[in-house]
Amino acid sequence: MNAYILCFVCQREILHLSDANVTSSKIRTLCTQRRFPNIQSLSLAFNPLHELPSPFLDLQLPNLTILDLSSCDLSTLQPLSQLTHLPSLSTLSLRSNPLTTLSTQPLLIFPHLRAIDLTSTDLPTLLSVIPIPTTFPKLSSLKTSHTPLITSHPSPRLITIARLPGLTILNNTPIPPHERQNAELYYLSTITPLFLAAKVDEEEMDLVKEHPQWKYLCERYGEPESITQKRNPRTSPSGINSSKDDENNKTKIYPPLSLGANLITFTFHYQPTLSSSDPPPPQSQQDKPTESQQQHIRSIPKQIDIYRLKAFVGRLYSIPSLEIRLVLETDEWDPVPAAKPEDDDWSCSEDEWSEDDKSAGDVDLRQNEIRKEKGKKDKNLWARREIELVDSTRPVGFWIEGKEARVRVERRDLRMFK
Repeated sequence: MNAYILCFVCQREILHLSDANVTSSKIRTLCTQRRFPNIQSLSLAFNPLHELPSPFLDLQLPNLTILDLSSCDLSTLQPLSQLTHLPSLSTLSLRSNPLTTLSTQPLLIFPHLRAIDLTSTDLPTLLSVIPIPTTFPKLSSLKTSHTPLITSHPSPRLITIARLPGLTILNNTPIPPHERQNAELYYLSTITPLFLAAKVDEEEMDLVKEHPQWKYLCERYGEPESITQKRNPRTSPSGINSSKDDENNKTKIYPPLSLGANLITFTFHYQPTLSSSDPPPPQSQQDKPTESQQQHIRSIPKQIDIYRLKAFVGRLYSIPSLEIRLVLETDEWDPVPAAKPEDDDWSCSEDEWSEDDKSAGDVDLRQNEIRKEKGKKDKNLWARREIELVDSTRPVGFWIEGKEARVRVERRDLRMFK
């Protein structure tokens, strides 16, 4: 029994029995004699245990927080049932064990375990991590390097993060909030075709068992439109070629973190800018959009930059993007210089009217005309604020704060730059 090494580091008792050919009887002798009543870290690595010794259940190890069972020929979690009773166990290493599954019958729950090392195990696919949220409800750190499940999918990290909502560290790398959001959206997009292809309810129920995060992701990011269309065939799916659906989307409320919450509904309307004094443009530039193509309503992500927005509008109106000028028409009005005083010398006094005008209700008619003329003059003192969306890599959300925007599309005359 002289193979073990006892270390005391900062008053923390650590017992190493790695590669010591330890048997169940030797462990019983060590612990029942209470030679180490305050063990916090115990290493039994590289011992052919195959399963934990039976006296483990009876051992008094209330302070044990770290247990290393690397390379102990453990093929399932069933032999670890005695560990579920340890009140302080938070870190477990099963590195280099021939584990092929994390499922157990009956179900084992490790209520206090927060970190587990599954490096170099034989877990075959990403489906192997499905039991983790149930078996390890408080798990926050996981290691899965050098396992077959890493090569079973082109993006194993994203899928693992999406399947385990409580995970904060994966393979020693922290998981920031934006990475989790990207992982969950990616995972949702990969499993949506599977649910879309399910023909009967039984198949969908089997998919829910295989992908238990489906309902949670739909609640957080919104159910995919293709699934909604499948359940309600009367609802027409929205797309980039359907302006009517985009009009309906103006009043649709999306979950805060969904893709739809980042959309801006653009209303594009085309306006020729060529004045009458300019010479006629070349024949190639005379093809302007037809009346039905003057206005388009499209939902576009607010992260798109101005270059890509102009390219999209160019395809929409069949105009080269270099010739496009986009002007954002806001709802704010700015004052403009008033007209010259001599232009405003007019009178609306009723004293200037003739008796004939005042008869037969002509007075009311004249007053209405005066109000209209005055309204026109007052309106001319204000102009709608317009912002040109100049070429830039900034996203359109930099200029637009709300969910809707009206943009005027003009065609530049490139001859003035020659």
